[in-house]
This record gives sequence, structure tokens and C-alpha cells, in this order.
Amino acid sequence: MNLPDNALVLPLIMAVSGLPVLVAAVLVARGNLHLINGLDAARLRDPAAAAARFARLLALVAISMFLAALGFYWAHGDYNRILVVTVLLLVSVNGLAATMLIALSRLKRDYRAPRDDPWTGRR
Repeated sequence: MNLPDNALVLPLIMAVSGLPVLVAAVLVARGNLHLINGLDAARLRDPAAAAARFARLLALVAISMFLAALGFYWAHGDYNRILVVTVLLLVSVNGLAATMLIALSRLKRDYRAPRDDPWTGRR
């Protein structure tokens, strides 16, 4: 594998890749729960707590990616260090993704019945 001579390419790619996740965390923290797999905030018992939990998890994913960017800068072409940083990134991000999926399945399991809505015809 040929890495470019510039040591900042891979860290910059990781840092830029973490920015959309951070934006998603801010949007979810503001109450846009529909961004998470179409989660219906009207059917949740405590939508603010769910928004805070998912925003925290998304922010942790972004922080993991930013720390990986620092790790790749530290590795600076040393393949053993790059491997260590990559494995740590994979473990942290996939662990957080599994935690988000478990939290989402618990929330959807506890959905309340839909409200009466004359526009959709549900009772």
C-alpha cells in the first residue's frame, strides 16, 4: 500500500468524515428523532431522554473518529501504528453502533399506541 508523502491526508479524511456525524448529533439533540430510523417521537414516553441518549452516542462516534484522526497523524506511515489505530476505531465505532441499535429496539418495543389523528384515519 502506497501512502502519499503528506502526513495530513489520512487524518484530514478522518476529521472531515466525523463532521457529518457531529452535525447529526446536534440535530438529534434538538429533537429531530425522525432522523434515527424514522423514530416517531409522538409515540415515545420520554422523547427528550431518547434524543439526549442518541445525541450522546452519535457525539461519541464523532469523538472516536476525531481521536482516530489524531492517531493516524501520530502513526505517520508506520504500518503497525496504523493497524492499532484502525482496530481501535473499528471496535469503538462498531460498539457504539451496536449500543445504538439496542437502544433503538428497546424504544420501538415500548411504543405507545398511535394518537387519534383525523388526517391519517387512525383511532
